Amino acid sequence: MSQFIKDKYGVLGQIQPDGSIEGGDSACWQGHLVYLSDEEFAYVDFFEVSPGAYVRHPIPSATNNSFGSYYKNPWCGCMSRDQLTGVVGALVKQKEYMAMLRLIAHFYLRGFVLTYNTLPNGAPPAEMKFSLIRLFKPIKGERYWKLPDLFLFDMWATVLRGFGKASWIFFPLLCVLDIHTLLNTVLVVNRSDDNDKINYAMKLFVSRDYVPTPVSWLSLKLLNLERLLGNIQSYWCNWRQQPGMYPLYVERFKKLGKTL
Repeated sequence: MSQFIKDKYGVLGQIQPDGSIEGGDSACWQGHLVYLSDEEFAYVDFFEVSPGAYVRHPIPSATNNSFGSYYKNPWCGCMSRDQLTGVVGALVKQKEYMAMLRLIAHFYLRGFVLTYNTLPNGAPPAEMKFSLIRLFKPIKGERYWKLPDLFLFDMWATVLRGFGKASWIFFPLLCVLDIHTLLNTVLVVNRSDDNDKINYAMKLFVSRDYVPTPVSWLSLKLLNLERLLGNIQSYWCNWRQQPGMYPLYVERFKKLGKTL
């Protein structure tokens, strides 16, 4: 029996009160599983729905109100920065160089700045309305399109490490971009008990596994591992009901020479 909760398509999901498995975080979670384990999964074939474009789950019935399968164009979809962290992690691990180039081309159309999660979490795409005011002043529960996330420096540091040995040409730039992760480590991760830290961990892992820099080494050195692992354990082992994921992070930190 698998130690992970997966749907009939073989991807991680969250068990619901009625026993069904909801896939609103599947793209991200499956990306973490791909990166942290030796499980084989055709990630790009499953989650890429258009060149460089990914959805949370390609099967409409697998997410609440089918929102997680929505993709209209490079400016309109459901993929947030956090969700894309899992995507990028999977592409890096599986050496999907062409898929990474498609992902970057997709970003190019948005000026290398924004993601494309204009659809709020769980909102039925067919019921969405547009309001210029609501773009900037959303009201929870109202069904209006939203502004997407910024694609930040630590995400670009992760993307640029996705080209194997060729990524070493970005070493000087990565030394600068990794400052974002360092500041995040010291000012946020080491001080916060918010349990949504799995994507920080992914970016840190990639920064140490691929083209490591002195700045990423310092991030790992200064990291309060006990607090981070406590938050990650809380994330996976409570209402998300994927306790098998937590030990993978512990083992990965051990391989990096960081233990409790």
